[in-house]
Amino acid sequence: MKTRVKNPTALGNKGKDLREFAGNYLSEAFPNPDRDGCPPDSALRSLAFNPKEAEPTVTEHLAACSPCFRRYSEFLAELKAQQRVEKASSWKRISAWTEAHPVLAAAALACALFIAIGVGLLLRGIRQPHAPPMDTHQKPNPTEPLNPTVAYLPYSMDLSALSRVRGTEPSESEPQRFAVPASTLDLTVTLPLASRTGMYDLKLASEDHAFWSKFAQAHLLKGKTLIQVEADFRQVPTGNYNLEVQSSTGIRLIQPVFIAPGLPHSEKPE
Repeated sequence: MKTRVKNPTALGNKGKDLREFAGNYLSEAFPNPDRDGCPPDSALRSLAFNPKEAEPTVTEHLAACSPCFRRYSEFLAELKAQQRVEKASSWKRISAWTEAHPVLAAAALACALFIAIGVGLLLRGIRQPHAPPMDTHQKPNPTEPLNPTVAYLPYSMDLSALSRVRGTEPSESEPQRFAVPASTLDLTVTLPLASRTGMYDLKLASEDHAFWSKFAQAHLLKGKTLIQVEADFRQVPTGNYNLEVQSSTGIRLIQPVFIAPGLPHSEKPE
């Protein structure tokens, strides 16, 4: 049974009012003037411009942080303004070309019309054979997996003994290098004592070139600050790298690692 909406205009206005109320509420209900534990602007911009590539934890954070929600709204407004400018520019170019070449524009329109009519007549004259009935009881091929999945194996890395550095300052001492398998890992990183919770930027790099990076949320568990993130190192070439863990306040941890295949799935100094 179908239900007919008597006044779709009024329903649309109510939906608009509800969205405005939700936006105003999220903009003021969760103050965080110092933006403690907040993701960087690059993560918020990525969510606005490329939402499919953004981390789900960034979206969850917006629902509990008014400053980040307002900053995200600014990026959305910037994206919409760019789209309006690009659309207007495209129409201006088309209009200018049409005015400058009226004969060519008319000829192009006529060609397009003739092509559309010809294709329609051709498709109409082709008889489509009847498709054979589908066997709904056919069993799948046992040699082909229905839903291939990637197994992320647990791997722990204890960085509690590392000394913190700020910004681009070099580390005071070279820590012991960890051997890490070139595999898909359910990575758990233990941060130094009294590390803040919140968003961290993890990066596997060598000579200023990043081979893997990801944003992840740090949380407290039994008095320890932990980061849990899925990492895929299968495409990383064998060799020495630095695993950099940076907070939103600019504090960095640098742990040397060695990526190699066939290693056990637990931290192992080289």
